[in-house]
Amino acid sequence: MARKASPRITRPSGVETSANGKYFYWYCTVSGQETFAPEPRFKDVVKKYGTEEKLFKTFVLRPVQKYVDADFDAETIKEIIKNNGGKLPSIDKKPFKDKSLKNERKQRLKRFSTTTVPSLEMNSQGNYEEVKIPVFPWTGNPDYFKSPAKPFNVAEESKTACLYPNKNLNDACYGCPVYSVCQCSAKLGPADWKNTKRNEVKTKKLESFSS
Repeated sequence: MARKASPRITRPSGVETSANGKYFYWYCTVSGQETFAPEPRFKDVVKKYGTEEKLFKTFVLRPVQKYVDADFDAETIKEIIKNNGGKLPSIDKKPFKDKSLKNERKQRLKRFSTTTVPSLEMNSQGNYEEVKIPVFPWTGNPDYFKSPAKPFNVAEESKTACLYPNKNLNDACYGCPVYSVCQCSAKLGPADWKNTKRNEVKTKKLESFSS
């Protein structure tokens, strides 16, 4: 036989108390979820809000407030709670487990499956049962989504960025291996080379000694 819930007394503020007055119950104004606290803790909460009436009219559970701060409206938050067995998943965990969104994604993926293969999975009772695993065109093919290779066009790529900035900054582009086709706006020429001290490697001619 199910245990009968103890009767509650509603205070003028709207907050409810247990018959013995030891526990206080009130609701989140956004999600509608109930919360409670023993008398010492309840007094601390009321002190934080200022009055019992203000607590009853403005209280928002901390996990719910995180959803509000992330621009979720009350109806969406209630729907997420409904789809997660009456609980609100932590928004700090990304992605949070919204079962409705997860099931929707599964349905969209099914359209791309080419066949199914049998597999064994453990159910909630601890027994193995056969399930059908969908097979997709990309299953077992890590290169399926890879873009085709194409030649690197030096002239086009150099229009937006210098391909050898070390040559540009240190040697005023002198000796750059792609100088002839470079289209960079920062490209320098022979006139700049005359006035620039380049980082050239100087070698000293060694005299030969005869024994």
